[in-house]
Amino acid sequence: MTALDSCEPQIIRALEKDGWAVLRKPHTIKTNRRSVFADFSLQRGVNGRMETIIVVEVKCFANEDDDLDELYRAVGQYQYYRLALNRTEQAYPLYLALPNVAYYRLVTDTTVQEILRTNAVKLIVVDLVEEVVVLWLP
Repeated sequence: MTALDSCEPQIIRALEKDGWAVLRKPHTIKTNRRSVFADFSLQRGVNGRMETIIVVEVKCFANEDDDLDELYRAVGQYQYYRLALNRTEQAYPLYLALPNVAYYRLVTDTTVQEILRTNAVKLIVVDLVEEVVVLWLP
């Protein structure tokens, strides 16, 4: 199973405020040899019906000194999960959720911007204090 990232509860509350409901926690992604676990999947109603589903992996980037190591792990994990999801019948969009403080700290580096863009990482940026989503970057 997955370890709970320290900021996950605030990110879930922010997404719930934004109209999302937790569908599965964790969200199991099966490959031909193993199962991996994204932090959760969410659903959101469209025209009164629950139709949109996304999968979310949370990274807190809690220690600025570890930002690059956590970024390496996050992007690699994101790529693996996205490929595994695309090979299933449930090819839901995958998002990486992170705190706004970490996001703004990371994207001041143009190399990080290029890594995120090149790897087509979809982001959800959350203000952990206010528990609100501040950016969706598809």
